[in-house]
Amino acid sequence: MKRKEEICRECGARCCKGPSPNITIFDVVRILKHLGRPPKDVLQYFEVYTHEEYLCNVLPSRYNVTISYETIMELKRRLGRYFERLLIIKLRKVDHSCIFLKDDNTCSIYPVRPIACRAFPLKVTGPDESCLLIRYGVDLSFERYMLNIYVREMEDHYRLFMNREIMSLEHLIRLISEMWDKVPIL
Repeated sequence: MKRKEEICRECGARCCKGPSPNITIFDVVRILKHLGRPPKDVLQYFEVYTHEEYLCNVLPSRYNVTISYETIMELKRRLGRYFERLLIIKLRKVDHSCIFLKDDNTCSIYPVRPIACRAFPLKVTGPDESCLLIRYGVDLSFERYMLNIYVREMEDHYRLFMNREIMSLEHLIRLISEMWDKVPIL
């Protein structure tokens, strides 16, 4: 049987060339620390949007993905005023590819890649059936473990953002600075 690395090379890093998963504040801190960059450099590596901006503008215009009206209304109902203000973080894209994807389709920050990337092809919404790892029937125990960590980190991320009302870039930079020494590199 082929190893995961061989299968991923065969695929050409398709997972790194589409919409970015949501990134947690913990991922941001780990990546910036790994790169030796200060919190104020967050926008060099990440894109920051409100839910409304991302779902209603970025997905349709950049990826030709439309979220149903019902889904948007349900999110608005669940998030209330936070839907239009609460920040979500995505990996910055260059020509629709992750900014950390190298020319040879490997990850330049592999040791600190986001938890959602470590969990892929498993996602909160279910497995990505187009991934060759699924098609080859590869054991995804590690990815299941990482998906559980991702769900916990996303819960903590949104709890932090809602409790602290992190709704601007300045707030985000302040939070990254405050968490700098508290977030270990996994």
